Amino acid sequence: MLKYIFLTFEILLLILFLIPVFSGILNPGNIIGMAVSFIFAVITIYFENITLFCKNIWQNTAGKVLIIIVSAVIMSVVIYVSAISAFMIKAQYRSPENAEAVIVLGCKVNGDKPSRMLARRLDSAYEFLNEHKSVIVVVSGGKGDDEQISEAEAMKNYLLNKGISPDRIIMEDMSVNTYENLKFSAQILETKNINDVAVVTDGFHQYRAGYIAEKFGLESSAINAGTDMLTKWLIPTYWIREWLAISFEYIR
Repeated sequence: MLKYIFLTFEILLLILFLIPVFSGILNPGNIIGMAVSFIFAVITIYFENITLFCKNIWQNTAGKVLIIIVSAVIMSVVIYVSAISAFMIKAQYRSPENAEAVIVLGCKVNGDKPSRMLARRLDSAYEFLNEHKSVIVVVSGGKGDDEQISEAEAMKNYLLNKGISPDRIIMEDMSVNTYENLKFSAQILETKNINDVAVVTDGFHQYRAGYIAEKFGLESSAINAGTDMLTKWLIPTYWIREWLAISFEYIR
């Protein structure tokens, strides 16, 4: 019975990481998620055989060394991603207190309109800007090959349509990733002697954004994009993707 419970959970986990594929989302996050779910399912199905195999190779020194090394690697990975996850959760609660500017990190644009994910970021930015009239906003994101206009221009248009004054909006439309979003935005804000900012992005993205922002002398806090049912289904995929992206930033 316990075996079937584990197997059911692993199949559901596999489906969870498969769902984003039907929305056109295939990245290292759900690829790794599907692979690990599949491996766990195989281990569950052949648990007795795998246990017997491990007992047999444990009988010799080389086998013991191999098992110890594999176990140590697995435990190290688990501890590492658990620590990163703790940092990611904590980063979402860095509430803005003295932010002089907001940086909205770009995301996909469909034609000339913000994607669903980007619109949620902009709605959160709008709420903050509407409550803090003296704060300016940098909309950051370049133009992809499949986009009619830059992400920055789409974001500016969105905020203008919601009533934000154009003299409060600064476009940064050269960046192609999070690192450049914050690098180029920091350069713009440096000319205005501003270094206390609130970064608007999805919660799972806040730790990496804050880590990069600090590299460029920014004191950053977090404004998290709102979530809906679709977003919640995507969080596991993007969460694992962030583990890899954060690791890359550590060694950049």
